[in-house]
This record gives sequence, structure tokens and C-alpha cells, in this order.
Amino acid sequence: MNKIERLTNTILLLQERGRTSHELSQLMEVSRRTVIRDIEALCVIGVPIIAQGGIGGGYSLAGEYSIAPLQLTWREAMLLMLSLSSLSKMSDSPFSDERASLFAKVASLIPTHHREQVNSYLDKVQLEVPERRKSPHLDKLIEIASNSGWAKLLYDAPESNIEIDMRLERVYADSGFWYAEGLSEGISKRLRTDRILKVEPIKSQDAAEPLPYSHPSHPKVVVKLTARGARNVERDPHLGPALNGKPPTSLEFRCPPSELDWYAKYFGSMGEDAIVQGPPELLDKIRAWTQAIQKIYNF
Repeated sequence: MNKIERLTNTILLLQERGRTSHELSQLMEVSRRTVIRDIEALCVIGVPIIAQGGIGGGYSLAGEYSIAPLQLTWREAMLLMLSLSSLSKMSDSPFSDERASLFAKVASLIPTHHREQVNSYLDKVQLEVPERRKSPHLDKLIEIASNSGWAKLLYDAPESNIEIDMRLERVYADSGFWYAEGLSEGISKRLRTDRILKVEPIKSQDAAEPLPYSHPSHPKVVVKLTARGARNVERDPHLGPALNGKPPTSLEFRCPPSELDWYAKYFGSMGEDAIVQGPPELLDKIRAWTQAIQKIYNF
């Protein structure tokens, strides 16, 4: 990104809302020193930028200052079309009618002399999305989550259908599945949306906020990984960033006690590639799980 592009992007970002130099540096992938120099350059050419110091400070644009919408470059158009085409590959996605019309509108914005180049790249660059079951209540869940609202959910659990009152915080996709995440009975939970059979908005309820996932009071998981084990963990969006060092790699993190059953099966299934060193309760769960497997196959 050259300086002209950075200056333009800085104005566009500040049109949305005020931002700190740290936010701007992350969004544009440059140093904070570069951000400050760019802000000074914009002020020199007359862009009315207001700088506020202290907590909650940052940069903002004065008054109603804005710049006219800019034409997409072919690379920007390709990225946007790639995102939309990847979303359309999912078995289900929110606002399907609007997605189709948006795809057509974005395609019409691509200058004629760029369309062939964009299509050529889209033929070669793709995001693969596994096909999953449809989520019939996805739009309604998103609507409720947008306001952190409460809902009574009928959920297809392994044993039988159960009712769950949940304050919905977000809806997201992972490996082709859609999940609804929120607070239920003081515990943070996530549910597969394709297993939600019924959604009924309900009045807000008083609920204690759960402890943060990595709260110091939660058990500390310590695992030693081989190179192959580390490669497996790297694919996990939550555990991958916690990897530390080169093989043999150590993995340390804290989690709520309710998550230990899942980690017992996760690390237990990796065999000698993941040697769990703690906590003791996780080791007990791994032993119990492996003993149950042995009984099934009469080892």
C-alpha cells in the first residue's frame, strides 16, 4: 500500500468513527509512527482531523467532512466477489435473497475492463466450504443476537430435545457449521444452529456474567506436543494461537471446568502426539475415556 492509498484509507476509516493510532496501525498493517506521520500529512493538506489525548482519545474528523465513494480496484473487487461467492457455497447463510441481489450489484460495480481479470482470478482462487445441514432459524437468531436478546430454544441434544433459555451474543460460522453463542444459567454456551428446532424471543432475564474463559481460577491445561501434534493443534482457531515454541511444543491455557470433558477426548485421541501434564482432573477424564474405549473394543 503506497502513501496515497494509506492517506485515503485513513480518511475512510475515520469517516466511520473515531479511532486510535493503535487501531489504525492494525487495520492498515503499518507502525504507529507511520500512522502519526500520515495524520500530520493529512492536516497539512487541510483535512480537518481532531486529535484527543488520554483514555478514550484518538483521531476523528471534524464536522461532516467526507470524501466521495471511490471506484473499486480490480483486486478489491476480486476480494469482495471471493467473499460473497464463498458465503454462497455454504449450505445456509443469512439473508439469502439479499445476498443474491448484493452479488449482482457488486458485479455491476466492476469496471468493464477489469471484469475479465477478476473472473480469471476467481476461477483459480477459491475458499472451500464443507456442505452442512441447513439452519432454518438462522435469520431469527441473528436478529435476536444483534440486540443481545433472550430466546427460548428447543435444541436437538444427543439424548432428547431440551429447552434452553439463552441470551444470544453472537452467531458465527466455523468449518461450514453455524453456531449461536450466548449465556445460559450463568454459563457461556455455544449451540449448532442446525440443531435448533424452535426459536421464541422472550423477555430479558437477570443473569450473572460468567467468568472469562481464561480466568485465573480456572484449571490450567499443560500439554507437550510432538511436531505432528502441533500441526494438528495449529488448525484449531482457538488453540492454535496458544502454541509456544518449536517442537517439542508446549501448550498452556486455562479453561472453564465444563470444557475438560471435550479436551479429554480431543487430546486423548491424539495419542502419543499430545502428552497432557495437567490438571489432574483432566488426566482422570482421559483415563476414564480411554478405559471406556478399551471396553468397547475388548482390549
